[in-house]
Amino acid sequence: MRSFSEFNTDLASSEIEAGRTAEARSLALWAYLLLRPGMEFVRQRSNFILGWQAAAEASGALTSGVSAGAVGSADRPPLGSWMILPDLTTPATQTVLPSNDALYGAAQLELDRHGPMVVTVPANIDDRYFSVAVMDAHLNNVAHIGPRWTGNNATTVVLVPPGWDGDVPEGLTVIACPTVSIVLYNRMLVGFEPGDIDRVRAWQAGLRISPLSAWPDIDAVPADVEVSDLVHPDINTMTSAREYLAIGFAHLRHNPLVDQASWLSSMVLQAGLDTDPALSNAVDAGVDDATGLIDATLTTWPRTNGWMLPDPSLGRPNPDVLRSAAFQQFQIGSNDVEESVYYFVDTDDTGQLLDGSDGAEYEVRFAGPTMPPHHDQGYWSLTMYDEHSHLVANSLDRYAARSTRPGTQIDRDGGLSFVLSANRPEGVPEANWLPAPQGRFRLGLRLYYPDVDEVRRGWGPQAVVRRA
Repeated sequence: MRSFSEFNTDLASSEIEAGRTAEARSLALWAYLLLRPGMEFVRQRSNFILGWQAAAEASGALTSGVSAGAVGSADRPPLGSWMILPDLTTPATQTVLPSNDALYGAAQLELDRHGPMVVTVPANIDDRYFSVAVMDAHLNNVAHIGPRWTGNNATTVVLVPPGWDGDVPEGLTVIACPTVSIVLYNRMLVGFEPGDIDRVRAWQAGLRISPLSAWPDIDAVPADVEVSDLVHPDINTMTSAREYLAIGFAHLRHNPLVDQASWLSSMVLQAGLDTDPALSNAVDAGVDDATGLIDATLTTWPRTNGWMLPDPSLGRPNPDVLRSAAFQQFQIGSNDVEESVYYFVDTDDTGQLLDGSDGAEYEVRFAGPTMPPHHDQGYWSLTMYDEHSHLVANSLDRYAARSTRPGTQIDRDGGLSFVLSANRPEGVPEANWLPAPQGRFRLGLRLYYPDVDEVRRGWGPQAVVRRA
């Protein structure tokens, strides 16, 4: 390294070119990371539109593809409509790390094409957990509708685009959105009582999205606006750095980041990374650098007892571009810490990978004082995944465990233990057994309405221990 006071104004053309190449490689790295959350939004929206169209043509639920289980409607447009998944997730679900406790729904909105949109959520049927999360075009949380935030009565809000200053009818709560592209995610907890899923289906069917211009008609159907520019059929398998940047930059221009990120946005947008063919090799190298950084960040993510810890700053706009990119790579569209936190583990207390082969048995215990800390209206759940982060097929069709499942046996000290193995060991109550695969696996612990103070202090589950 030369001294700070030295400089050179007589570089050869090859040295100048090398400097420009280095700059392009560096900017491509940061461009990839900066765009990553928004690109996940773009990918989800494209899959949503394609899934909606396919389901509408099929006049029923899809049985395969990226939107398997989705139900579309031929008399409604894909944008501004709820896509409801009428069943709990199963091993056939192709999304990674799905929850198995709630019915899901999602909706994609383009507020510049439709104008302000009214979202109506029916009254909570019995004070159970539910959520309608409003997220911006970079998967930052904007608002939550749910019992802890808006109560159990029917709720009606109007989502307005940036800069909108129109009149709002009395009784409507305004949510000012930072981007014109918005996604809504809905989850409604399903209990273990017979027929409960049908009650939740009927409740979820009461969700409505309608144009503000049609108020008070909450059943008004949004206009069928153009969506072809939002569809990217090959985005799930795309490997071209230049194509990635072109799509990502278009999305960024349409949905600018918060002002705090404008300096980096301006740099990467003006660098010509997606248009200058002379920069192709440098751009490819920079993107490779970025993906390597993401993998390294996930591998070295802070852990306690082997469990990956949630970062309380994520899910909201924040300056940590690398961690935000890694977070959205691993947990797409996650809530912020006030709504929920997720912990994941794939090693036991000795650091060995969890593996259900050859009759291996493991135990995870939640001792009385360290039961997952959450508020009364929330809940916690433990979910089993295979090494590819998909649910694990088993004879019970059981993929998750909760303390409220009938038959769950509480330890004498008030704690709770679950055994993880491919076959249920003798003497272990069925409700305390979570079937594992004959191979490597990963556990996910979800806390809804967590005790944020405990989370910020670094609370984490006990280590998974091998029994045999």
